[in-house]
Amino acid sequence: MVVSGPLTPGQVSFFLGVFPVFIAWIYSEILERKKTSSISKVHSDTNLVELGNEAAKEDERVVLLEGGFQPASKSHVSTLRGNFVRFLVMDEAFLLENRATLRAISEFAAILVYFYLCDRTSLFAESTKTNVKC
Repeated sequence: MVVSGPLTPGQVSFFLGVFPVFIAWIYSEILERKKTSSISKVHSDTNLVELGNEAAKEDERVVLLEGGFQPASKSHVSTLRGNFVRFLVMDEAFLLENRATLRAISEFAAILVYFYLCDRTSLFAESTKTNVKC
């Protein structure tokens, strides 16, 4: 049996980055389920909020199509910082907006973990290739 050594800084940083994203993705999926089950209710307050957001998004699209929106680089940095804070505090609206991105990152991380387990550990036994001629 191979004795594993201590965790490397790369492994620690990978898992510190993967676990919050994975948890955020699972939470966003739960929020999406709750949202879709509550949409069937006719007199729901969440439907009113969504209609207001759709109207605001339509106004933003009109402004973008007319070419009136020119973002400044300083606001871009503050937006990144704001999005990071929204991610850390698990803002429900932010997680619902970025659910597909969180899922893609989680799937990619799962593939990387699988590759690591197959390549760097003795969890799966080695095998030899045999050529069989018919």
